[in-house]
Amino acid sequence: MDKRYSEFLKAASAFIPKERIYTDELRRLAWGTDASFYRLIPQIVVRSDNEEEVARLLTLASQMKLPVTFRAAGTSLSGQSLSDSILIVAGKHWEKYTIADDASTITMQPGIIGGRVNEYLKPYGRMFAPDPASKNSAMVGGIVINNASGMNCGTHANSDKVLRSMRIVLVDGTVLDTGDEASREAFRKSHPDFIAEIERIRDDIRADERLDERIRYKYQIKNVTGLNLLPFVRFDDPFEIIAHLMVGSEGTLAFMSEVTANTSHLYPCSASAMLYFSDIREACRAVVAMKKLNDGKEGPVFSAEMLDRKSLASVNDTTGENLTAVLTETKGDTPEELRANINKILAVLAPFSLFKPAYFTDNPAEYSEYWKIRSGIFPSVGGTRPLGTTSLIEDIAFHIEELPDATSELQQLLQNSGYDDYCIYGHALEGNYHFVIAQSFDTEKEIERYRGLMEEVEHLVVDRYDGSLKAEHGTGRNMAPFVRKEWGDAAYEMMLRIKRLFDPEGLLNPGVIFNDDAECFIKNLKPMPLANDHVNKCIECGFCEVNCVSCGFALSARQRIVVQREISRLRTTGENPERLKTLAKQFKELGNNLCAGDGLCSTSCPMKINTGEMIHDLRQEALPVGSFGHGVGRIAANHLRAVKDCFVRHCPLPQQPAPSSATRRRLPSVEDSTPSACRFGLRRCRRPII
Repeated sequence: MDKRYSEFLKAASAFIPKERIYTDELRRLAWGTDASFYRLIPQIVVRSDNEEEVARLLTLASQMKLPVTFRAAGTSLSGQSLSDSILIVAGKHWEKYTIADDASTITMQPGIIGGRVNEYLKPYGRMFAPDPASKNSAMVGGIVINNASGMNCGTHANSDKVLRSMRIVLVDGTVLDTGDEASREAFRKSHPDFIAEIERIRDDIRADERLDERIRYKYQIKNVTGLNLLPFVRFDDPFEIIAHLMVGSEGTLAFMSEVTANTSHLYPCSASAMLYFSDIREACRAVVAMKKLNDGKEGPVFSAEMLDRKSLASVNDTTGENLTAVLTETKGDTPEELRANINKILAVLAPFSLFKPAYFTDNPAEYSEYWKIRSGIFPSVGGTRPLGTTSLIEDIAFHIEELPDATSELQQLLQNSGYDDYCIYGHALEGNYHFVIAQSFDTEKEIERYRGLMEEVEHLVVDRYDGSLKAEHGTGRNMAPFVRKEWGDAAYEMMLRIKRLFDPEGLLNPGVIFNDDAECFIKNLKPMPLANDHVNKCIECGFCEVNCVSCGFALSARQRIVVQREISRLRTTGENPERLKTLAKQFKELGNNLCAGDGLCSTSCPMKINTGEMIHDLRQEALPVGSFGHGVGRIAANHLRAVKDCFVRHCPLPQQPAPSSATRRRLPSVEDSTPSACRFGLRRCRRPII
């Protein structure tokens, strides 16, 4: 380890417990992977616990000029939660929230799963508007800092529009709460030059009529390419501007320790229809008509999700061959209002040629299956890719009136580039598409093919239609070289001024959004070697982690797959035998011994991948039939009652009464565990056993 990192490690260890600092080969590799197709292996991983720790870590890193990257759930698709330096994780232990008395706002720490926020708000008849497909795995920190939107959330209700205030930690360790007057006043006194520069940038943008107009035009559709410039034309108050600049900044400006967001109305009545078209252009024209029906307001069409033939095939839809579906949703406060909305939509659809008559269902059991399919499209399509290739997703947006022509040209572009198995789906009502391709990076020829595709996509989206190269997944590393091209010199120079103001030394998430290397989008590519038949389809999206009982304690299900893939690669290539030996040894404890093997990970995986089955295979290899260990296990399994009675009788911990019904609602978690000296060799004993 470099001397600077050794010094940082020594200093950080004075206030961070050693069990939350990882420098071993195994966990650095495991945390060097997110849902993107990139990989960077950090020097040090720190699992932070609170705001004070992050402030001290940033102060320390600034003093030593060491780069830092922040990470929440790691469901990012553009490589923005990776680091080859210091990675600060803010997930577990960052899950506190407060709901206002009238439920109009909710204040959240960054580690709360997005889907759980809506569970908290549902009893109040409210919801958290941003709804990315990953919301049941993604955390609030990533959702807000990437300006996520999603299926029911256009530009009117994305993270930027629902933001109320934010508590941030700057690179020098200063804490600013933009919603607290005392904090704002203290910041004015401690950072007067900072406030003055924010106001100068605001005034310079407004003085440039062409730039002002360009910003307003670009944000008429979903756009997260580059830093968020919209606050400078929306707000006068510098603190409002600072808070909203953080949205979409992808960790390049500061750390978000808390966010307060406006909640949205939760409609009690909902209905959905899967509309099928024989032609994708006809489907697009129908979407444009439904968008006009809304007339700039929310509803009656709340979402219209495009699913092309490949999307439908990946989820085994048997309605017909080569169809395009538009999953459409409407809502209302009463059944009568819902029915009226349905009738309006049906009237608009009447002139269009549907493969079969439109059918709206208001049965939650029925329409929830539609939306479950839509949420799992990316992993499901990824599961159909040739094994050993990467499932690569891009994220673009067009102005809605140009959707039919742009979609046809996008299809042709993908075919001409040799991606015959492409998939196009996404938020058509907002002109926002995701396209998925199976990409190998094993040869220079394949890398060049991908480079050519990106150049053609840039030409189509920027030059032909002046759309967004990144609509909601974040600029990350794969679109960083194209930010200036999409926005133009004037806007890009403003972004650079903002970056220099917040992060003068360029220490926060280097390489993301701003990258001088024009080749960065085809570097640090993640290998996807075969490892085990049970998990080879995995695309490492991280959806499994929310149900993995060892996530945050040992390795998660995704991380076990990541490590086994690297072990497999090293065995196949014969490269670096010492590293292979180290990974195999370290995996035995953290990956193998501490996996519950219960398959809960599969319950949130769209492809139902059961990482426990891979672990069972590894355990069987280690303890083959006929070995002493296998014999002991068989005896224990066949005499489970006696083993349990022996454990209860001899365990040194005091006996616990049977849990009440209230206790059962909250089973002990790993964080509740305390080390114990167990005669059975358990590192952590969690009583009572239920």
